[in-house]
Amino acid sequence: MSEDLRKYFTTGEFAKLCHVKKQTLFHYDEIGLLSPEIKKENGYRYYSYNQFELFQVINLFKEVGVPLKEIKFLLKGKTPGRIVPLLKEKSAEIEEKIKKLEHLQKIIQTKVALTEQALETDFSSVSFQYLNEETFMISRNTLHLPERKYIAAISELIHDVESHELDEGYPVGGIFAREQILKKDFYNYSHFYIKVKKGIDHINVHVRPKDLYAVGYQKGEEVEDAYSRMIHFIEKNGMQIGEYAYEEYMLDEVMVDGFENQITKILIQVKEM
Repeated sequence: MSEDLRKYFTTGEFAKLCHVKKQTLFHYDEIGLLSPEIKKENGYRYYSYNQFELFQVINLFKEVGVPLKEIKFLLKGKTPGRIVPLLKEKSAEIEEKIKKLEHLQKIIQTKVALTEQALETDFSSVSFQYLNEETFMISRNTLHLPERKYIAAISELIHDVESHELDEGYPVGGIFAREQILKKDFYNYSHFYIKVKKGIDHINVHVRPKDLYAVGYQKGEEVEDAYSRMIHFIEKNGMQIGEYAYEEYMLDEVMVDGFENQITKILIQVKEM
């Protein structure tokens, strides 16, 4: 190798220096983005020290999502006036991606926390618990709706929560009025709901009051057995059913296979006789 060529890198050396495959450099050469400074008749190709810095510029633009064709255009006559607006635009896009990823992270953390709580729960138990106030976004009234419209109401609720950027990973729940429980009408929710942040300004909001609740669990379709067990517990302790009951999944289709393995948490508002 001549003394002059010692100042250059072969394709393999330059690829190793840039932490890319040689095929990447071949592609960049093919599209006219970054070509070897020297091309010998025998096929040998050499890159200069200066081209390493140019590769870093290309890599930066590529990392922030600028297409290769656009990078090729940007490299011709770079000026702060052209580059700064582009980087500001990409910075805004990155901020939006971070926001979406943080939102997705919150959803995942909520589902993991609910599942870990479920795994520590005795699903055969019934207990009284004082629960804090919770804010729910609720669906339109679904009392006595046919199943097809039930599903449509759930879909509308999920869309409403997502469009207001209020989804934090909580499951869809259902609200029963006291009358439905007394009639043993356990498949006729008055509304569906999703837990959301407090202080939202939205017409379809229900606040579950801070109160005493009987808390029990239903596995699969064993709804009548679950409510019978809970009502017996309530009456045995000298209490009666309050205004509302709430149902929400603890283990849903995300976590278990088959409806028969899903676990529903039931919260019945109670009051003294």
